[in-house]
Amino acid sequence: MLGLVRLTEPLRVDGWLNEPIYERLPPVTDFKVASRPGATAPATKAWLQWDECGLWFAFAAHDTSLVTTPATSNEHEVDAQDRVELFLWPESSGRYFCVEFAPSGAVHDYAARVYRQFDDSWRPAGATFAARRTAEGYAVEGFMPVAVLREMGVCSWQAGARFHLGLYRADFRPEAPDDPVWLTWIEPNLPQPDFHVRATFALVELAP
Repeated sequence: MLGLVRLTEPLRVDGWLNEPIYERLPPVTDFKVASRPGATAPATKAWLQWDECGLWFAFAAHDTSLVTTPATSNEHEVDAQDRVELFLWPESSGRYFCVEFAPSGAVHDYAARVYRQFDDSWRPAGATFAARRTAEGYAVEGFMPVAVLREMGVCSWQAGARFHLGLYRADFRPEAPDDPVWLTWIEPNLPQPDFHVRATFALVELAP
C-alpha cells in the first residue's frame, strides 16, 4: 500500500513540474508493460500528494515520438493518442472514475461500472489540469478538489483515509497506430491488457 504524502507547500497546476517538491518527493516509477512479462516499459514517473483541499498529481512521460493532436470538443479523440491516465475507485462506490490526459492538453473523463459500462457525461467539477510537451516527452499536472472526491464516494478526506487508485499510460507509435504499448502500475497478469478490472488498482492511504 502506498502512503500519499501530505502537501505542505504551494503548487501551481501549469504542467511545468518545476517546484522543489518534485525533486524531493520520490515518484512512482515501477510501471510495467501490461500482459508482456519481461518487456521494458518506457520511463514514466507519477507523483501523488494530498492536502485539505484535495488530491494533487503529476506525470512525466519519456516519449521521443509523440502521437497527439490539438484538443477538440470530441473527448474520444484522446483514445487514439499518447496519454497518461488516473483512475480512482472509492471504497464505498459501485463506480470508478477515470481521467485520461493527452500531451496536447486534451482530456477524456468518464465514470464507469464493471464491466465497461461507461458514462461520458461525468465531469470532475472544479478540477484543474495542465499538460506540456517537454524535451523528453510530455508532462501532466492536475488537482481534484475535495468536493468532487466526495461526490465520487470518498467518505473521509483526512490522514488514514483509504481508496483504490490506478495509474496507467498508453504509448502510441507512429509506425504501429493500432498497437500501442499499455503501461500499468499494478500488473494483474491478464492475457490481454485491461485496466477496467479491480485487480489493476492499488490501495492507497493518506499519510499524516
